[in-house]
Amino acid sequence: MNKKESNGKLPEEESNQSLDEKIEQEKIEQEKIEEDIAEDNELIEDSAEDLEEKVLRAQAEVQNVRKTAQKEILKARLYGSESLVKDLLPSIDNLFRTLEFQNEESKSVPSEGIELVIRDMLSALEKNGISIVDPQDEEFNPDEHEAISVVENNDVSPNTCIQVTQKGYKFKDRVIRPAMVIVSKK
Repeated sequence: MNKKESNGKLPEEESNQSLDEKIEQEKIEQEKIEEDIAEDNELIEDSAEDLEEKVLRAQAEVQNVRKTAQKEILKARLYGSESLVKDLLPSIDNLFRTLEFQNEESKSVPSEGIELVIRDMLSALEKNGISIVDPQDEEFNPDEHEAISVVENNDVSPNTCIQVTQKGYKFKDRVIRPAMVIVSKK
């Protein structure tokens, strides 16, 4: 017996048609998914290209900064002492002037000229951050002083610099040359 449903189709025909519709619908959904995936892939590729370009630009910028820094370091090494030299030039000029006034017979130089040159040179050094270490009557400091002798002396406290044989020099906080001193002991 064939049973017909109210729409006049057999149940088998209806299930075949329903199955065909479902397959067609799944195909449409699959195509939409594939289109979405293709769009997403394009977006990912575009953003990957943008990121790659940004990375290349950043690398180029880092290289430029590095080159600029190297050039600046080189300039600082080559011309760092320029201000010191400019400050010392008047002292050198004064030395030449002092030599012009020397006594030709005894080859002696006026002490005023020598004092002037020393003052100019010390001033030039101070302008450039170099200071004198003159520890006369100060406590011995091994970071800034070099003891060349130790002398027994009861008039001063032990470990005191009683004589400076050669002054020392510091550049800012760094010792360029320690002061040569004679230190007291009891």
